Amino acid sequence: MINFAKINQLQDVFVALSRLIDYPDQETFSPEMRAALVENPALSKEQQVTFGELFDELNQGTLLDQESHFASLFEMNRRYTLYMSYYKMTDSRERGTILAKLKMMYEMFGVAETTSELADYLPMLLEFFAYGDFMDDSRQDDLKLALGVIEDGTYSLLQNALADADDPYMKLIKAVRGLIRSCVETEANAHA
Repeated sequence: MINFAKINQLQDVFVALSRLIDYPDQETFSPEMRAALVENPALSKEQQVTFGELFDELNQGTLLDQESHFASLFEMNRRYTLYMSYYKMTDSRERGTILAKLKMMYEMFGVAETTSELADYLPMLLEFFAYGDFMDDSRQDDLKLALGVIEDGTYSLLQNALADADDPYMKLIKAVRGLIRSCVETEANAHA
């Protein structure tokens, strides 16, 4: 069962995380982005500390250093990608269907794509949860697709990245995975 109230409380966090995981620019490491991660009461104290430490770790060096780190990890490395359905489906027809369904879901919940990225790009999925208007929508069950894509993709990415598990981006993706999982309640927890 999806905890929509929690997702709604985490909107600012999802915005900050989507920018932090994406290609860095001048605004990535703004004080406002850091505050959204370390001051949001919807996050536990442990999550606030973790996200704050990862933010600071990624904010080392110059912007060129930060861009280079991101590019060498995700753009010049065939093992790691932020396209979440790629790991499970590579370039199959099934992946095309998932991408089309995600794009339709974005539109259905009022989120317009403003980039040329594919619909399964992790920062875009996080922005969807930040900006989507699904609180009182009868089609809320459709969000399971996006959550499943994030779940499967981050799992596979982290499995591929065991050699780079200490990289701050990989630690950030692991923390994002935990945050997303905390928005889904198991049936046993939902009835307790």
